[in-house]
Amino acid sequence: MVIYPICRTPAQARYLPRRYARKALARSGLITLDSEPEKLAPGQERLYSFYLPPMTAGLHKIQTSQSVKLSDNTEKLDEITAEQSFIVVAPRYSLPDGSVHSVYPPQGHTDNVEVLPHIVLSDPQLPWTRSVVTEEDPNVRNRVPWLAMLVFRQEELQDPRFAGEQSSTLAITRTLSQLGTMVTGGQCASPVVKADGGLYAGDSADTTASLILVQRKLFNALFKSDDNQQVYDVSRYKWLAHTRNINTTGMANSGIDGEEGVFSVVVSQRAGPLVTEPTDLVVHLVSIEHIPSLAYSTGDDRVALCSLENWTFTCLPPNSFNVFDALRHVGMTHDVFRISPDQIKKSLGDGQSLPARLERRLLDGFIMTNYRTETGEQTAAWMRGPLVPRIVSHSDEARISRNGQDLQIIDKETGIVDITYCVAWQLGKSLAVGNQGFTVALSRLSLTISREAIEATKKSILKAQGGFQDKMEILRNLAESLRTLRGLHNPQGLSHGPDARWLPSSFKAFNMSRGDFHVKQIFSQKVAEVTNQMTQSTSEGYVYNELNEPLSPDWMIVCSWVLDRMYLAGVPYHYYLPDPSFLPEETLRFFHIDRNWIDALVDGALSIGSHLPNDTEIRKNLKEAINAYLAQKPEGLHYPPQRPGYGFLLRSQLCIKFPDLIVRTYGDDVTTPDPTIIVRQENIAEGVLLVMFDRKPGTDNFKRLVLLEPPHQQCFGCGEQLKEDKLTIAYKQIYTIPLEEQPKGLDRSTPVEIIDYIKGDNSQPAVFTWSENDLGLNTLYFPAYAKKTHEVIHRHLGDNYAETEPTATLVGIQLNHPMYYLEVKMDPAAFASADASGDDDDGMLKSLKMVSSLESSPADTVRSQRGPQIAADYSAPVDWNAPFVDETERAQGAPKRPVDRRNEFYLPPPNIRRLAVSDGNDDPVQLRRPKTVLDYTIFPLRSRDSVLHVKPLTYRQDIIFSIRYRPGNDGFNLERITLSFPLGNPEWRRATLMKLYDGPGATMVDDFRFNVVPSEEKKDEASTFHLNIIPRPDSMRIGNVTNLSAMLSGVMVADYSQWQPSWGTPTVMVTVVEYYTGTNPLTDTMELVIDYQA
Repeated sequence: MVIYPICRTPAQARYLPRRYARKALARSGLITLDSEPEKLAPGQERLYSFYLPPMTAGLHKIQTSQSVKLSDNTEKLDEITAEQSFIVVAPRYSLPDGSVHSVYPPQGHTDNVEVLPHIVLSDPQLPWTRSVVTEEDPNVRNRVPWLAMLVFRQEELQDPRFAGEQSSTLAITRTLSQLGTMVTGGQCASPVVKADGGLYAGDSADTTASLILVQRKLFNALFKSDDNQQVYDVSRYKWLAHTRNINTTGMANSGIDGEEGVFSVVVSQRAGPLVTEPTDLVVHLVSIEHIPSLAYSTGDDRVALCSLENWTFTCLPPNSFNVFDALRHVGMTHDVFRISPDQIKKSLGDGQSLPARLERRLLDGFIMTNYRTETGEQTAAWMRGPLVPRIVSHSDEARISRNGQDLQIIDKETGIVDITYCVAWQLGKSLAVGNQGFTVALSRLSLTISREAIEATKKSILKAQGGFQDKMEILRNLAESLRTLRGLHNPQGLSHGPDARWLPSSFKAFNMSRGDFHVKQIFSQKVAEVTNQMTQSTSEGYVYNELNEPLSPDWMIVCSWVLDRMYLAGVPYHYYLPDPSFLPEETLRFFHIDRNWIDALVDGALSIGSHLPNDTEIRKNLKEAINAYLAQKPEGLHYPPQRPGYGFLLRSQLCIKFPDLIVRTYGDDVTTPDPTIIVRQENIAEGVLLVMFDRKPGTDNFKRLVLLEPPHQQCFGCGEQLKEDKLTIAYKQIYTIPLEEQPKGLDRSTPVEIIDYIKGDNSQPAVFTWSENDLGLNTLYFPAYAKKTHEVIHRHLGDNYAETEPTATLVGIQLNHPMYYLEVKMDPAAFASADASGDDDDGMLKSLKMVSSLESSPADTVRSQRGPQIAADYSAPVDWNAPFVDETERAQGAPKRPVDRRNEFYLPPPNIRRLAVSDGNDDPVQLRRPKTVLDYTIFPLRSRDSVLHVKPLTYRQDIIFSIRYRPGNDGFNLERITLSFPLGNPEWRRATLMKLYDGPGATMVDDFRFNVVPSEEKKDEASTFHLNIIPRPDSMRIGNVTNLSAMLSGVMVADYSQWQPSWGTPTVMVTVVEYYTGTNPLTDTMELVIDYQA
């Protein structure tokens, strides 16, 4: 059974971006590529009728001669000669592993009756490594290969004598000595051994061969000679093998080895049977060596041929499903990566419906899974993988977790926990632990950073107190030290008398414990300095970027491993596809990559080095180092490293039929492919193709996506249509003139002539044999087919086709089926409505401890740090607006960069840039930037959900100023907090909370160790209200505080009846000032929205 790789896993997941970078550097002259630049452009191929090796297999002799004569020519020495025999070894009875690149139709698949099966071999010279025809003219345009592709119906190979021994492809296994015995015993004839059962030179009696037993009548029909019916002829097979040199850009398998590939192709001459029911056929790649020397016979015996590769497929009746229909079906049903709304409806009974929240969760790409809590209860949970059907908002802030449990999220409406990021964190840790090299390198790197940072921290503290001097300071002060030593004998230098020895020591001990606040601050600074130093390269001013030399080998390993995980390399495929309903058969599904999921994965991987005190600082700075790599343009390149942000999954039989299915992407130039858009392309499973992009589809930098058949795996066919009495052949335009002079587009695809060949019509040359001697053959007739093709094309194209005789290249092109392709247009107009920011009002999510922001949050908190949310409509079959609205780019303010058309390697900023590195917040709303130590929100006591929103009423309200402790800030000593906001009548550009305050006052909500004192300040006719929160002692350590919330009672919100809508939404600016011992005050602002009715 034929074995070849349908799914090849590249050694490096990021081989495509690295290849683009190396080509760009080579174009700049900074490096030299190991091989010559490719000679073929994407989409081009070069065909050869044959590709002879320097020496064919067999016995060869080398002769040398040497003649020597004296300089005066008076005497000539005898000529010395020598002769050496040697054997060139080549495959004969089996092919080496890896020889088969692909076959068509694939094992177990179905195809139409017109298809001619073929095999693609990785070695371009393999079909001609052995000589079949002796003394062949070296100047001929075609060469007979020693391999031929034969197709049989099962009954044609079944032999009752070996019924129990024949395999599924109806082959038997025998040694050459056993085969010789069968030949001499009259059981069969065979070209594998001599007529007397003897072996050919170089063969061993113990060599095992796979044999098929072909009926003599069928064998005669496949190998007979028209000129002499008494000998066998193999010359027809010289038309059915050729070599192709192709550009492999955009191919998942062949593209791994480079941008060019050379393959040999062997095609069958026999089509399928013309029947009304699907028929199983057997395909064998056989050796035809020594067939011309086989004695001709018309008996009823069988002929044993050596089968080197074999497989089976099913031939369909005429007018059945084909490649064109498959591509059209995929194009008509493409969607985003999730369960479709139709599938949800089908799963429900008549009159049943899902609650809106559950349905929305399913349409957002979640599934429900079993989950066991830490206390052992079995329950259900939401889960989603890294590939999502819509944009997920992302912030550069995320919690650094120690076990992943704090990354779970509770859905407030359904009460079901979302374990997506917890699962990602645990997976990252498992992947890291499973990689010994990464584990050792990360642990060693963390330990080195910790040791050097601790050493630097001690030196810094001691140096500030005068207790330490480094080497340079000692050398600078050496002269003063020597003068002091020389004056030690002089007692006048003593400031105290002998009694001074009894005085207490003035030496002050330093607190060097890691728990000390001052030590923590300095240690954090030193960790950043040491990490930055260790992640640099030997190129001054550049971090290590895989194109230069690292200063730390451990960092090289850690950096490369983390970057591969950003490409989802090594992630088990069931995380890609959490439920099979997301990717039905024969579908194309687009997705966005959840950056939060990647953050959690990387954080879990980096957590395995968490065995040191203050290790979170090290982990945070390692992430900062990765971000520095992602932000910096490598030396010689004009773009930063690429990262995937979007992509698609294709599940189709097309991926099995064509493992090298070409994916072409087009940027601003819709006529020239831009391969740099694709950053990962891999067949991750049989029939599943994964492709990732570094930019958003539908933008100016990504306008078209095309899927098309690979030229070396493109199927062959005997004609356009084969029926019981007619074969229709459309002769193609085949040129020999330069490519730039040839027609393009539809003008090139139009046949020069379409001819119907009728069975039994003697007025036309016979190019096809339907039957012979009561055998259904359905074979092309050579050389008549090649000659007729040459004659028709030459007659129509004239001087544009300069070949003087037919060749195997001509036959190979003519037999090729049309190269169908599927184009997905990324029309920017389809994204116009999606570019508007909208509020997602269905997000009833309350986080426990989140990895950054979620895709759903309450509509009244849109002024929080999470930025704009996305409103999605899933009613359309393909809702482009939902998955590809890149609000993250807008939120980050990514500038639009002009495209330099002069450089084909120009890359716009990748969609994903940074890892989240800092701790997140528990509250649903926070300040835009965490400039203060504590977290603040404001809301009316009557409506706690109205965060940072207050509505004017006709009665007084109690306003809560929520102040909560943020972990990680234990070392501050709080002296006072002041919250200030304008007072008075609201005016243009000056919204106020109240005209004046005459209420009962303010009180602390929980912590009565503090006093809250309201006050009013008037300056330049403008009044400001202050709310001061003061500890009863002089100061209070912030680590001992959890809730400093205060309530201002009896607030009458200002009258906004005169507020003009043209002034915008009234927003009160609240200023927060925190005063701490020994530090400057910390200041920030937040916005309080007044919900008034115009």
